[in-house]
Amino acid sequence: MKQFEAAAQAAIDSIPEEFRSYLNNTVFIIEESSDEGLMGLYEGATALAAGEGMPERITLYKRAHEQASQTMEELVAEVQRTILHEVGHHFGMDEDDLPF
Repeated sequence: MKQFEAAAQAAIDSIPEEFRSYLNNTVFIIEESSDEGLMGLYEGATALAAGEGMPERITLYKRAHEQASQTMEELVAEVQRTILHEVGHHFGMDEDDLPF
């Protein structure tokens, strides 16, 4: 779990500084797995509506990432893609708008 947490933290740290202030109300959570087989899930308002209600939440599903990766390098890259994908949802992007 510590390696996965380190990969997640590295991905979060790679988010450009100019976007981080929009993530102040966003919590990142690691769960073992998802019944739907998801890699990640974004829940909450978009950055445009931030501050309305509960904190936004990005959940990473550890088992799905591990199953999609053969090496630690692949795991780190996959976690980063997932976090950037879910952060894209935070900024109001739809699935078709996201590059990954």
